[in-house]
Amino acid sequence: MIAFLTMICMAASIPTSDGMSLSAFTPATSTSFTFGLYQHTLMKLHRPTTTKTNARVLSMKIKVGLIGLPNVGKSTLFNAVAQKSIAEARNFPFCTIEPNVTPIPIPDDDTNHTTLKKLATLAKSTNALPSNIFLVDVAGLVKGASKGEGLGNKFLATVRECDLIVHVVRSYIDDDIIHVSEKIDPVSDADIVNLELILADLAQVQRRLDNSACDGMERCVLLLVENALENGLPARSLNLSIEEVNAVKSMGLLSLKPMIYAFNVDEVDFALNWSESMYLAGECMKQLQYCDMDTDSCMVVSAKLESDIGALSSEQRCEYLESIGAEFRDPAAESRLWSYHNLPLRVKEVLHLGLVYTGPGVPPERSRTTKAHILSSFSNNGMTAFDLAGKLHGDIQKGFIRAEVIQSQDLIGYENYSAAKEDGRIRTEGKEYVLTNGDVVLIKWR
Repeated sequence: MIAFLTMICMAASIPTSDGMSLSAFTPATSTSFTFGLYQHTLMKLHRPTTTKTNARVLSMKIKVGLIGLPNVGKSTLFNAVAQKSIAEARNFPFCTIEPNVTPIPIPDDDTNHTTLKKLATLAKSTNALPSNIFLVDVAGLVKGASKGEGLGNKFLATVRECDLIVHVVRSYIDDDIIHVSEKIDPVSDADIVNLELILADLAQVQRRLDNSACDGMERCVLLLVENALENGLPARSLNLSIEEVNAVKSMGLLSLKPMIYAFNVDEVDFALNWSESMYLAGECMKQLQYCDMDTDSCMVVSAKLESDIGALSSEQRCEYLESIGAEFRDPAAESRLWSYHNLPLRVKEVLHLGLVYTGPGVPPERSRTTKAHILSSFSNNGMTAFDLAGKLHGDIQKGFIRAEVIQSQDLIGYENYSAAKEDGRIRTEGKEYVLTNGDVVLIKWR
């Protein structure tokens, strides 16, 4: 039996995708904390009428935090996604103290993710600048972190600044790699971290509710959040509206942030049993106590494998994978499984990010850069052409006259911007125009 499956054969029997009976990551000894979990009680508190969405308010600089217990592979995964060695990965707890941060480009929407490159070629730009999210490698969290154990206070402060959490869970056996609990138990490990996030939020919420300045919608929302946390439910399970999220935005609630579980498996399970590993990762999520299955998602990574072969070309990687009998051998297919490619796509999907482009149509003497800009569907009224002008330059916004707009895939079908304009495909919009994903925008200004 392969290592990944051997590790999880400790308790509950759950059928695998091929009908075999396998343990589903259930801990040998379950976490002792209980809050009446998954008993979604009816909230009898008054809740103001708001527009209901699974909303979140994003910061100007989107940060994605890698969290987890010490020695689960966070720094190794960080280096694999960054495709360079930045974070020190060592075999002892709290190797990372100060958080490491690196920009990660957001992929285009087209199948091969080449929209930006094609637009830059069409515009004869010398620079093609992608829009970035920022990956943050955070110090390991331990039981009691909500009360300051380990590097708890420093850890929590860093995570509060992030927009999304990637929770790295160790799902491989390696006797040479220290485990803080001295046993490999993905469910228990994940529950420890999730519980600390809930406890930290609960303490913060209760402190704020004790303050007489907390009133109106803020108090109403925090009472809802307190109720959920006391029942062991993350704040994100409440599906707060944009108005409600805005009311408590300054608190940076940890359990309100969307979460992606990254199950870190060994090389064999990733290369030879990826499909089965993904299935088992999903089954593992169902066993987690402090998880919201409606909003949380998961992925499978092999940080060590990706780090080891990260310097190889796509063809060399395929040759290596073929030599060990990997189940994916097509260069295009296998590249989509690596975390440097897959993780930004997952973040983009979870945060509902889109991209708009500037550069085509600008005279070469004024700019030689085609750039992608992040578009978030969670902003209250959407980003307007006038907002985009302000991102480009204050003078451009002040002198705004109009915006010329065309969808990127339509423009790519032409030889250049002028050809699309002569064909009547470029439309004119005013400053209140709400941008949509894939727009190419040329701001006219005086």
